[in-house]
Amino acid sequence: MILAGLTLALLAGCSEDGQLKELADQQVLAASKAALHEAATTTAAGQNAALLRATLGSGGTGWAEGDTIWSYSLESMKRNGYLLGNGAGSASATFTRYEGSEDYQDGSTVYTISSPKYLYGISARGKQALLTVTIPSGYEASEVGAQEGQSRMPVPFWGTATFGSDGSLETEMNGLTALLRVDCSTLPADAKALVLTTHSYTELVDAETPPEDGAGEPLSGTFDAILEQGAQLASVPIFYAYDTLRVDLTGASACRHLYIPVVAASYKALHVIAVTADHRFPYAWQGRVLKTYRQDSPFRPNTIVALEPESTGIRTPRISR
Repeated sequence: MILAGLTLALLAGCSEDGQLKELADQQVLAASKAALHEAATTTAAGQNAALLRATLGSGGTGWAEGDTIWSYSLESMKRNGYLLGNGAGSASATFTRYEGSEDYQDGSTVYTISSPKYLYGISARGKQALLTVTIPSGYEASEVGAQEGQSRMPVPFWGTATFGSDGSLETEMNGLTALLRVDCSTLPADAKALVLTTHSYTELVDAETPPEDGAGEPLSGTFDAILEQGAQLASVPIFYAYDTLRVDLTGASACRHLYIPVVAASYKALHVIAVTADHRFPYAWQGRVLKTYRQDSPFRPNTIVALEPESTGIRTPRISR
């Protein structure tokens, strides 16, 4: 209508061409800004942070019922919480927001973190996100056990989320450690726990040959990682770290696999011991070594390493005298 009015004015023989051109330019510019604002409003309205599609990278197998994801932005202290809606047993699933109201319309980076029990915190280091987590010295089997086609993530998987073509958030989640996958059906019937240790001296009571000495590399404690491509957990000097990690096998028979986090590294000697009885001294157990990993068997972040028991030459110990 504006342009039509200008055209009629020109046809009527208006002589102030310069003023009319300037006025027309201003009105066209105003109309363009209004159109851009309307388009931006429509785009924002079409982006819905209430739904999140999450895909597991190569370090995961499948989502499980009850899995949750938290989303964060360094521009806000608030977060959204998402609960698995559908897709259990699949590497790709849809999560529904159950907590928070952040809409992420400011263009900031949105970090997604699977929310385990032992999340220490997320903070800013410059313009990057720093995630700090704890790997406890002991897990219950239920914390690391999963059914067929599913994986457990006791250490967070992470990703960055963007709005997809349908307006929902979408993310790919990757692991910060390797996961040692243990087939529960292969565990010795009398084993009460699995112990991972890299200690400099490990004793199996009554074993004829002691396990090889390790170098004490950390397996549990508090670690952190900058959330960027290829991120992996690393030791933090101000926090404690320990050279053992224990999984209580009570209830493990109800699981198909155990997924035990192993800080991505190579080890001089990482022993996986099926413990049948504890000893009064630390780093001494009754049981047998299922597998020893050495420096030629690295644990890379975002990978699954299947435990394949091997013959170590160590006989199953006799009952302690």
